[in-house]
Amino acid sequence: MNTKLLYATTLGLALASSWALADEAPPSRASVNAEYQQAARSGTLHRTDWDDELASRPAAGSSVARDQVVAALKAPADPKLVGPLRNKTYNGYGTEIMRAPAVSRAEVKSQVLDARADGTLRPAGEAESPVVTARAPRRAPSLLAFLRRHS
Repeated sequence: MNTKLLYATTLGLALASSWALADEAPPSRASVNAEYQQAARSGTLHRTDWDDELASRPAAGSSVARDQVVAALKAPADPKLVGPLRNKTYNGYGTEIMRAPAVSRAEVKSQVLDARADGTLRPAGEAESPVVTARAPRRAPSLLAFLRRHS
């Protein structure tokens, strides 16, 4: 008897709650879009409560003027190295790594291409070995040469 009463009460509450909400009509698409646009325009649209908490905080102001920041950026940098570059075990060259290169990238590229074409380009780490040299890239035979050879 107890389970039947519990079942009937649950069913009655479910039906009563559905009838109570049946009076309210769901909002139309146009009204939802209008509410969204209004909230977006007024700036009251936040994704989460965290956004509300962030919006309530005062804006962080800088105590340094723009002119001071520009002057600090234009001032010469401190040549002292920091971090692992300071260690002579890892960086035997010291501050030389911070200097501008003496040769431009285009010059280095042209020298490498010339050495490759001459066959004097040595693989990395094998520059001391007089035996090992790089060869010029092989050119694929033309179709005409192939047909002459195989006809």
